[in-house]
Amino acid sequence: MEVGKKADIVLVDMKKPHLYPPNMPVTRLTHFANAADVDTVIVAGTVLLRKRKPVMVDEEEILEAAAVELALTLKRTGLQALTNEPQDFWGVNRRLNKDYPIRK
Repeated sequence: MEVGKKADIVLVDMKKPHLYPPNMPVTRLTHFANAADVDTVIVAGTVLLRKRKPVMVDEEEILEAAAVELALTLKRTGLQALTNEPQDFWGVNRRLNKDYPIRK
């Protein structure tokens, strides 16, 4: 990097259990790091993400708008029932339950 030049920078938090032991940093970064490990993003000198929080947009507003759009889409397509969990969805071992045959 040089003074006056534009640069895009991504800072990755390498102090995560799946990125240890701390040897072979390039291998850890390229093979094991993922988007959840990104801490800070700077594009052309503008900080877009700081401490895993977006700086330029309202994350809560975007998530709420996405939830509203999903509800409208499900209603428009008549697929709301796809989001209903069956009463026995949790707490049932499907492999041992005769009502849930194992497909081969």
